[in-house]
Amino acid sequence: MVREHATADRYGELVTSLASRRARVAKAEVIWHLCGDRLLRANRPADLGAGTGIMRAVLEDKMGKPLYGFEIDTSFVEEPKHMVGADVERLPLADGALDFVIMNHLYEHVSHPDVLFREAFRVLAPGGGAYVTAGSRLAVIEPHYRLPFLSWLPRPVASAYLRLSGRGDSYEGIRFLTYRPLTDLMRKAGFVVHDITERAIDELLDRTRGRSWTAAWAAAGSLGDDTRAGLLRLASPQWFFMLEKPLTRTSDATGSGDD
Repeated sequence: MVREHATADRYGELVTSLASRRARVAKAEVIWHLCGDRLLRANRPADLGAGTGIMRAVLEDKMGKPLYGFEIDTSFVEEPKHMVGADVERLPLADGALDFVIMNHLYEHVSHPDVLFREAFRVLAPGGGAYVTAGSRLAVIEPHYRLPFLSWLPRPVASAYLRLSGRGDSYEGIRFLTYRPLTDLMRKAGFVVHDITERAIDELLDRTRGRSWTAAWAAAGSLGDDTRAGLLRLASPQWFFMLEKPLTRTSDATGSGDD
């Protein structure tokens, strides 16, 4: 089940705020920048865990064709066109019904992320792909509640921290992972995993942070490719992936990729 606690506390208020709407439009621009070509080529794309539907609507306008969104909690949908109320762990779709899916900051909201990735694999046709943005459990500032080290804590302690901060009642519905367990789940589902985090930073940093940040990131290249990639796996607050469903299924755990 997705977004178990989304309307229970301050997070429910945040998703309907003007600032949140602007942030979602900006995220849609990032997605378009990184995989707009795939969306344009796709005949049957979908946004899994589409939330408010705002990002889906922005991308649909750019594509010029329908982009269906699937979301179990429709109570805070703001752009209802082409939105379907459905559990992303049990999609009402036939095997191979889609050719491209978006999973933007979704896995941490579901009860069983392994089931999520297996279900995405099932509904994709052979040769289909997925764009995944995923947060890290080791992010210093937790992205939903903006509290330092919140996701590092055991959930009962994290829930107490939320209550003390006045920003929520329970952290039980969010389950971040670290890099290796997350990518292992993707591979075990059958996907070939391509980590595009470095490319995403290279392409987006200048647009969002300016030349000084771009220069600092370029300087980090002096550490060497392997060292920089290792640091990103450990310290990046989020990662970007492109997943591919092979034309023919091989062993679950043998998918090779760039991570």
